[in-house]
Amino acid sequence: MFKNRDVKPRKKSYYPFSKNYPSRRTGTTYAIGESRARREKERHANVAYAVALVVVFVVVFAVTFVAISLYERPIDDGSDTAVSFDGDYRAQYITADELGGGIAFDLFFGQLSESGANAVLLDYKNESGELCTDTGADTAGELGASAANAAAADTVARLKAQGYRIIARIHCFKDPLAASQLPEAAVTEADGTTVWLDDSARNGGQPWLNPYSETAQLYLLGVIGSAVDFGADVILLDSVQFPTGDLAARATYRGETESTYSRNAILQNFIERAKAQVGEVPLAVAMPLSAALFGDTAAYGGGLFDSAADMAAVTLTRTGLADGAMLGSTAYSADMDEASFLSAATAALEARLSENYRTEGLLPVLEEGTDVSNLENAGIHRYIYLRTADTDTQ
Repeated sequence: MFKNRDVKPRKKSYYPFSKNYPSRRTGTTYAIGESRARREKERHANVAYAVALVVVFVVVFAVTFVAISLYERPIDDGSDTAVSFDGDYRAQYITADELGGGIAFDLFFGQLSESGANAVLLDYKNESGELCTDTGADTAGELGASAANAAAADTVARLKAQGYRIIARIHCFKDPLAASQLPEAAVTEADGTTVWLDDSARNGGQPWLNPYSETAQLYLLGVIGSAVDFGADVILLDSVQFPTGDLAARATYRGETESTYSRNAILQNFIERAKAQVGEVPLAVAMPLSAALFGDTAAYGGGLFDSAADMAAVTLTRTGLADGAMLGSTAYSADMDEASFLSAATAALEARLSENYRTEGLLPVLEEGTDVSNLENAGIHRYIYLRTADTDTQ
Protein backbone atom coordinates (compact mmCIF):
# COMPACT_ATOMS: atom_id res chain seq x y z
CA MET A 1 0.00 0.00 0.00
CA PHE A 2 2.87 2.30 0.85
CA LYS A 3 5.87 2.61 -1.55
CA ASN A 4 9.31 1.68 -0.28
CA ARG A 5 11.39 4.88 -0.68
CA ASP A 6 14.68 3.01 -0.16
CA VAL A 7 14.27 1.00 -3.36
CA LYS A 8 15.83 2.74 -6.37
CA PRO A 9 13.66 2.94 -9.56
CA ARG A 10 14.66 0.75 -12.39
CA LYS A 11 16.44 2.30 -15.38
CA LYS A 12 14.10 2.94 -18.27
CA SER A 13 14.72 1.22 -21.55
CA TYR A 14 15.82 3.17 -24.67
CA TYR A 15 13.39 3.57 -27.47
CA PRO A 16 14.15 4.69 -31.07
CA PHE A 17 12.21 7.92 -30.45
CA SER A 18 14.03 8.72 -27.23
CA LYS A 19 16.22 11.83 -27.29
CA ASN A 20 19.08 9.80 -25.77
CA TYR A 21 18.86 7.01 -28.30
CA PRO A 22 22.49 6.02 -29.25
CA SER A 23 22.12 7.17 -32.86
CA ARG A 24 21.40 10.76 -31.80
CA ARG A 25 23.91 13.45 -30.81
CA THR A 26 23.28 15.75 -27.87
CA GLY A 27 25.23 19.00 -28.13
CA THR A 28 28.87 18.23 -28.97
CA THR A 29 28.94 14.81 -27.31
CA TYR A 30 27.83 11.48 -28.55
CA ALA A 31 25.12 9.46 -26.94
CA ILE A 32 25.70 6.12 -25.34
CA GLY A 33 26.68 3.42 -27.79
CA GLU A 34 27.98 5.80 -30.55
CA SER A 35 30.66 3.97 -32.54
CA ARG A 36 34.25 5.20 -32.91
CA ALA A 37 34.07 4.67 -36.68
CA ARG A 38 31.08 6.98 -36.88
CA ARG A 39 32.93 9.71 -35.02
CA GLU A 40 36.04 9.33 -37.18
CA LYS A 41 34.01 9.50 -40.38
CA GLU A 42 32.30 12.74 -39.35
CA ARG A 43 35.60 14.27 -38.29
CA HIS A 44 37.05 13.59 -41.75
CA ALA A 45 33.94 15.12 -43.32
CA ASN A 46 34.38 18.28 -41.27
CA VAL A 47 38.04 18.56 -42.25
CA ALA A 48 37.18 18.12 -45.94
CA TYR A 49 34.48 20.79 -45.69
CA ALA A 50 36.93 23.26 -44.14
CA VAL A 51 39.54 22.55 -46.83
CA ALA A 52 36.92 23.09 -49.54
CA LEU A 53 36.03 26.48 -48.06
CA VAL A 54 39.69 27.49 -48.11
CA VAL A 55 40.08 26.41 -51.76
CA VAL A 56 36.95 28.34 -52.81
CA PHE A 57 38.24 31.46 -51.05
CA VAL A 58 41.64 31.21 -52.77
CA VAL A 59 40.03 30.75 -56.20
CA VAL A 60 37.66 33.71 -55.73
CA PHE A 61 40.55 35.90 -54.54
CA ALA A 62 42.71 34.94 -57.54
CA VAL A 63 39.92 35.57 -60.06
CA THR A 64 39.14 38.96 -58.50
CA PHE A 65 42.82 39.97 -58.51
CA VAL A 66 43.24 39.04 -62.17
CA ALA A 67 40.04 40.86 -63.16
CA ILE A 68 41.17 44.05 -61.41
CA SER A 69 44.60 43.82 -63.01
CA LEU A 70 43.12 43.44 -66.50
CA TYR A 71 40.76 46.37 -65.90
CA GLU A 72 43.59 48.66 -64.83
CA ARG A 73 45.85 47.56 -67.70
CA PRO A 74 43.79 46.99 -70.86
CA ILE A 75 46.94 46.85 -72.99
CA ASP A 76 49.81 44.43 -72.44
CA ASP A 77 52.84 46.53 -71.59
CA GLY A 78 55.30 43.69 -71.96
CA SER A 79 58.58 43.93 -73.81
CA ASP A 80 57.18 42.18 -76.93
CA THR A 81 55.56 44.87 -79.08
CA ALA A 82 52.32 44.16 -80.90
CA VAL A 83 53.28 45.98 -84.12
CA SER A 84 56.45 46.39 -86.12
CA PHE A 85 57.57 49.44 -88.10
CA ASP A 86 58.82 48.89 -91.64
CA GLY A 87 59.63 52.52 -92.42
CA ASP A 88 56.23 53.38 -93.89
CA TYR A 89 53.83 55.23 -91.61
CA ARG A 90 50.28 53.90 -91.70
CA ALA A 91 48.56 56.14 -89.21
CA GLN A 92 45.06 56.36 -87.79
CA TYR A 93 43.75 59.56 -86.21
CA ILE A 94 42.89 59.48 -82.50
CA THR A 95 40.30 61.94 -81.21
CA ALA A 96 40.66 63.99 -78.04
CA ASP A 97 38.12 61.78 -76.22
CA GLU A 98 40.01 58.62 -77.17
CA LEU A 99 43.30 60.22 -76.18
CA GLY A 100 41.81 60.77 -72.73
CA GLY A 101 41.75 57.02 -72.06
CA GLY A 102 38.92 54.95 -70.62
CA ILE A 103 36.33 53.12 -72.68
CA ALA A 104 36.75 55.47 -75.65
CA PHE A 105 40.41 54.52 -75.91
CA ASP A 106 39.68 50.81 -75.47
CA LEU A 107 37.27 50.91 -78.42
CA PHE A 108 39.76 52.89 -80.51
CA PHE A 109 42.56 50.45 -79.71
CA GLY A 110 40.44 47.53 -80.83
CA GLN A 111 39.82 49.22 -84.17
CA LEU A 112 43.47 50.24 -84.42
CA SER A 113 44.62 46.65 -84.01
CA GLU A 114 42.33 45.51 -86.81
CA SER A 115 43.27 48.33 -89.22
CA GLY A 116 46.86 47.25 -89.82
CA ALA A 117 48.12 50.66 -88.69
CA ASN A 118 51.54 51.11 -87.13
CA ALA A 119 51.21 54.79 -86.17
CA VAL A 120 48.76 57.18 -84.55
CA LEU A 121 48.08 60.82 -85.42
CA LEU A 122 47.09 63.06 -82.52
CA ASP A 123 46.44 66.79 -82.25
CA TYR A 124 49.20 68.03 -79.98
CA LYS A 125 47.90 71.57 -80.56
CA ASN A 126 44.47 71.80 -82.13
CA GLU A 127 42.86 74.52 -84.24
CA SER A 128 41.62 76.25 -81.10
CA GLY A 129 45.18 76.60 -79.83
CA GLU A 130 44.80 74.09 -77.00
CA LEU A 131 47.52 71.54 -76.23
CA CYS A 132 46.64 67.97 -75.35
CA THR A 133 48.96 67.82 -72.36
CA ASP A 134 50.54 69.85 -69.56
CA THR A 135 53.78 71.46 -70.71
CA GLY A 136 54.66 73.01 -67.36
CA ALA A 137 55.48 76.61 -66.52
CA ASP A 138 56.19 77.80 -70.06
CA THR A 139 54.43 80.24 -72.36
CA ALA A 140 51.71 77.74 -73.25
CA GLY A 141 51.02 77.20 -69.57
CA GLU A 142 50.90 80.95 -68.93
CA LEU A 143 48.43 81.40 -71.78
CA GLY A 144 46.18 78.65 -70.46
CA ALA A 145 46.78 76.49 -73.53
CA SER A 146 48.11 73.44 -71.69
CA ALA A 147 45.81 70.64 -70.60
CA ALA A 148 45.69 70.14 -66.85
CA ASN A 149 45.96 66.35 -66.78
CA ALA A 150 48.34 63.58 -67.76
CA ALA A 151 45.82 61.36 -69.57
CA ALA A 152 47.30 62.04 -73.02
CA ALA A 153 50.83 61.31 -71.83
CA ASP A 154 49.69 58.03 -70.29
CA THR A 155 47.87 57.02 -73.47
CA VAL A 156 50.89 57.83 -75.63
CA ALA A 157 53.14 55.81 -73.33
CA ARG A 158 50.83 52.81 -73.68
CA LEU A 159 50.71 53.13 -77.46
CA LYS A 160 54.48 53.44 -77.74
CA ALA A 161 54.89 50.40 -75.50
CA GLN A 162 52.95 48.48 -78.15
CA GLY A 163 55.27 49.70 -80.92
CA TYR A 164 53.08 52.42 -82.43
CA ARG A 165 54.76 55.57 -83.80
CA ILE A 166 53.26 58.88 -82.68
CA ILE A 167 52.65 61.67 -85.21
CA ALA A 168 51.99 64.96 -83.38
CA ARG A 169 50.04 67.50 -85.40
CA ILE A 170 50.54 71.15 -84.48
CA HIS A 171 48.27 73.83 -85.90
CA CYS A 172 50.54 76.83 -86.22
CA PHE A 173 49.32 80.28 -87.20
CA LYS A 174 45.67 79.30 -86.94
CA ASP A 175 45.66 79.76 -83.16
CA PRO A 176 42.86 81.93 -81.75
CA LEU A 177 43.85 81.27 -78.15
CA ALA A 178 47.43 82.54 -78.48
CA ALA A 179 46.36 85.35 -80.81
CA SER A 180 43.86 86.61 -78.23
CA GLN A 181 46.38 86.37 -75.38
CA LEU A 182 49.27 87.84 -77.38
CA PRO A 183 47.64 90.71 -79.31
CA GLU A 184 51.05 92.05 -80.31
CA ALA A 185 51.61 88.77 -82.19
CA ALA A 186 48.19 88.72 -83.87
CA VAL A 187 47.02 89.69 -87.33
CA THR A 188 45.45 93.15 -87.13
CA GLU A 189 43.16 95.47 -89.00
CA ALA A 190 44.64 98.27 -91.09
CA ASP A 191 45.04 100.48 -87.98
CA GLY A 192 47.72 98.10 -86.72
CA THR A 193 46.15 97.67 -83.28
CA THR A 194 42.66 96.18 -83.66
CA VAL A 195 42.87 92.40 -83.75
CA TRP A 196 41.58 91.04 -87.07
CA LEU A 197 39.00 88.22 -87.15
CA ASP A 198 38.53 85.73 -89.99
CA ASP A 199 34.77 86.30 -89.85
CA SER A 200 32.38 88.62 -88.07
CA ALA A 201 32.24 88.31 -84.31
CA ARG A 202 28.55 87.42 -84.65
CA ASN A 203 29.50 84.44 -86.82
CA GLY A 204 32.23 83.30 -84.45
CA GLY A 205 35.19 84.90 -86.22
CA GLN A 206 38.59 84.01 -84.76
CA PRO A 207 41.96 85.81 -84.60
CA TRP A 208 45.16 84.40 -86.15
CA LEU A 209 48.83 84.63 -85.29
CA ASN A 210 50.94 86.83 -87.58
CA PRO A 211 53.63 84.83 -89.45
CA TYR A 212 55.82 87.97 -89.50
CA SER A 213 55.72 88.22 -85.70
CA GLU A 214 58.86 86.99 -83.96
CA THR A 215 56.83 86.54 -80.78
CA ALA A 216 54.43 84.25 -82.63
CA GLN A 217 57.21 82.22 -84.22
CA LEU A 218 59.09 81.79 -80.95
CA TYR A 219 55.93 80.64 -79.21
CA LEU A 220 55.26 78.04 -81.91
CA LEU A 221 58.86 76.85 -81.88
CA GLY A 222 58.55 76.32 -78.13
CA VAL A 223 55.41 74.24 -78.66
CA ILE A 224 57.20 72.19 -81.33
CA GLY A 225 60.07 71.50 -78.94
CA SER A 226 57.65 70.39 -76.22
CA ALA A 227 56.01 67.98 -78.69
CA VAL A 228 59.39 66.36 -79.28
CA ASP A 229 59.88 66.04 -75.50
CA PHE A 230 56.36 64.58 -75.30
CA GLY A 231 57.55 61.61 -77.32
CA ALA A 232 56.47 62.43 -80.88
CA ASP A 233 58.16 60.34 -83.56
CA VAL A 234 57.03 62.74 -86.31
CA ILE A 235 56.04 66.41 -86.09
CA LEU A 236 53.32 67.44 -88.54
CA LEU A 237 52.94 71.21 -89.00
CA ASP A 238 49.50 72.33 -90.12
CA SER A 239 48.17 75.82 -90.97
CA VAL A 240 51.62 77.10 -91.89
CA GLN A 241 49.87 79.76 -93.90
CA PHE A 242 48.26 83.16 -94.02
CA PRO A 243 44.50 83.30 -93.38
CA THR A 244 42.19 83.17 -96.38
CA GLY A 245 38.53 83.93 -96.91
CA ASP A 246 36.25 86.86 -97.61
CA LEU A 247 37.84 89.11 -94.96
CA ALA A 248 41.47 88.27 -95.77
CA ALA A 249 41.89 91.47 -97.78
CA ARG A 250 41.48 93.47 -94.57
CA ALA A 251 44.20 91.58 -92.71
CA THR A 252 47.41 93.45 -91.92
CA TYR A 253 50.68 91.84 -90.87
CA ARG A 254 52.82 94.07 -88.73
CA GLY A 255 56.42 93.82 -89.81
CA GLU A 256 55.68 92.83 -93.39
CA THR A 257 56.49 96.21 -94.93
CA GLU A 258 59.81 96.38 -93.07
CA SER A 259 60.77 92.78 -93.81
CA THR A 260 62.97 91.64 -96.68
CA TYR A 261 61.07 88.34 -96.76
CA SER A 262 58.10 87.73 -99.04
CA ARG A 263 55.10 85.90 -97.60
CA ASN A 264 56.29 82.63 -99.05
CA ALA A 265 59.82 83.22 -97.79
CA ILE A 266 58.65 84.00 -94.24
CA LEU A 267 56.78 80.68 -94.14
CA GLN A 268 59.72 78.80 -95.62
CA ASN A 269 62.01 80.41 -93.05
CA PHE A 270 59.68 79.31 -90.25
CA ILE A 271 59.79 75.72 -91.52
CA GLU A 272 63.60 75.87 -91.53
CA ARG A 273 63.57 77.03 -87.91
CA ALA A 274 61.13 74.26 -87.02
CA LYS A 275 63.40 71.69 -88.65
CA ALA A 276 66.31 72.92 -86.54
CA GLN A 277 64.07 72.69 -83.47
CA VAL A 278 63.06 69.03 -83.98
CA GLY A 279 66.60 67.79 -84.62
CA GLU A 280 66.57 64.19 -85.80
CA VAL A 281 62.79 63.82 -85.50
CA PRO A 282 61.17 63.81 -88.98
CA LEU A 283 59.22 66.96 -89.88
CA ALA A 284 56.19 67.06 -92.20
CA VAL A 285 54.19 70.03 -93.49
CA ALA A 286 50.51 69.73 -94.40
CA MET A 287 48.88 71.13 -97.55
CA PRO A 288 46.00 70.22 -99.89
CA LEU A 289 46.66 68.51 -103.22
CA SER A 290 45.81 71.60 -105.27
CA ALA A 291 48.41 73.69 -103.40
CA ALA A 292 51.02 70.94 -103.60
CA LEU A 293 50.72 70.77 -107.39
CA PHE A 294 49.87 74.35 -108.33
CA GLY A 295 50.69 76.48 -105.30
CA ASP A 296 48.37 78.87 -103.46
CA THR A 297 49.15 82.57 -103.56
CA ALA A 298 46.56 83.54 -100.94
CA ALA A 299 47.54 80.98 -98.32
CA TYR A 300 51.26 80.48 -98.98
CA GLY A 301 52.34 83.30 -101.23
CA GLY A 302 53.34 80.53 -103.62
CA GLY A 303 53.96 76.87 -102.75
CA LEU A 304 55.30 74.88 -99.80
CA PHE A 305 55.78 71.53 -101.50
CA ASP A 306 59.54 71.99 -101.62
CA SER A 307 60.60 73.09 -98.13
CA ALA A 308 63.03 72.19 -95.38
CA ALA A 309 60.53 69.60 -94.11
CA ASP A 310 61.36 65.93 -94.58
CA MET A 311 57.90 65.08 -95.89
CA ALA A 312 55.01 66.82 -97.60
CA ALA A 313 51.76 65.72 -95.93
CA VAL A 314 49.41 66.21 -98.86
CA THR A 315 45.68 65.79 -98.33
CA LEU A 316 44.39 63.84 -101.33
CA THR A 317 41.22 65.88 -101.72
CA ARG A 318 39.53 67.18 -104.87
CA THR A 319 38.90 70.57 -103.26
CA GLY A 320 40.37 73.36 -105.38
CA LEU A 321 40.73 71.24 -108.51
CA ALA A 322 38.97 72.39 -111.67
CA ASP A 323 38.00 70.17 -114.57
CA GLY A 324 40.90 69.95 -116.98
CA ALA A 325 43.59 70.50 -114.33
CA MET A 326 46.53 68.29 -115.19
CA LEU A 327 47.43 65.65 -112.65
CA GLY A 328 50.71 64.76 -114.27
CA SER A 329 49.74 63.48 -117.68
CA THR A 330 46.07 62.96 -116.74
CA ALA A 331 43.38 65.63 -117.03
CA TYR A 332 41.24 65.82 -113.93
CA SER A 333 37.46 65.63 -114.12
CA ALA A 334 34.91 65.66 -111.33
CA ASP A 335 33.44 62.32 -112.46
CA MET A 336 36.73 60.41 -112.12
CA ASP A 337 36.36 57.32 -109.96
CA GLU A 338 38.35 57.20 -106.74
CA ALA A 339 40.93 54.69 -107.94
CA SER A 340 41.71 56.72 -111.08
CA PHE A 341 41.88 59.96 -109.09
CA LEU A 342 44.29 58.57 -106.48
CA SER A 343 46.46 56.95 -109.13
CA ALA A 344 46.74 60.19 -111.13
CA ALA A 345 47.25 62.34 -108.01
CA THR A 346 50.04 60.18 -106.57
CA ALA A 347 51.79 59.96 -109.95
CA ALA A 348 51.72 63.75 -110.22
CA LEU A 349 53.08 64.13 -106.69
CA GLU A 350 55.89 61.65 -107.30
CA ALA A 351 56.86 63.59 -110.41
CA ARG A 352 56.95 66.83 -108.43
CA LEU A 353 58.94 65.17 -105.67
CA SER A 354 61.65 64.17 -108.15
CA GLU A 355 62.11 67.86 -108.94
CA ASN A 356 62.51 68.91 -105.30
CA TYR A 357 65.81 69.92 -103.78
CA ARG A 358 64.93 69.45 -100.10
CA THR A 359 61.69 67.56 -99.34
CA GLU A 360 62.50 63.87 -99.45
CA GLY A 361 59.15 62.08 -99.28
CA LEU A 362 55.39 62.08 -99.27
CA LEU A 363 53.01 61.40 -96.41
CA PRO A 364 49.56 61.35 -98.07
CA VAL A 365 46.57 62.25 -95.92
CA LEU A 366 43.35 60.39 -96.72
CA GLU A 367 39.91 61.69 -95.88
CA GLU A 368 37.44 59.43 -94.12
CA GLY A 369 35.80 56.97 -96.47
CA THR A 370 38.78 56.67 -98.82
CA ASP A 371 39.61 53.11 -99.82
CA VAL A 372 43.20 52.65 -98.65
CA SER A 373 43.74 49.78 -101.07
CA ASN A 374 43.40 52.22 -103.98
CA LEU A 375 46.35 54.18 -102.63
CA GLU A 376 48.41 51.04 -102.13
CA ASN A 377 47.57 49.92 -105.66
CA ALA A 378 49.03 53.23 -106.81
CA GLY A 379 52.33 52.27 -105.16
CA ILE A 380 51.98 54.41 -102.00
CA HIS A 381 52.30 52.43 -98.77
CA ARG A 382 52.39 55.24 -96.24
CA TYR A 383 49.48 57.43 -95.25
CA ILE A 384 47.51 59.15 -92.51
CA TYR A 385 43.85 58.16 -92.38
CA LEU A 386 41.52 60.82 -90.98
CA ARG A 387 38.48 59.38 -89.23
CA THR A 388 35.36 60.87 -87.65
CA ALA A 389 34.57 64.58 -88.10
CA ASP A 390 38.24 65.54 -88.13
CA THR A 391 39.35 68.93 -89.35
CA ASP A 392 41.06 69.30 -92.69
CA THR A 393 44.76 69.91 -93.08
CA GLN A 394 44.65 73.13 -94.98
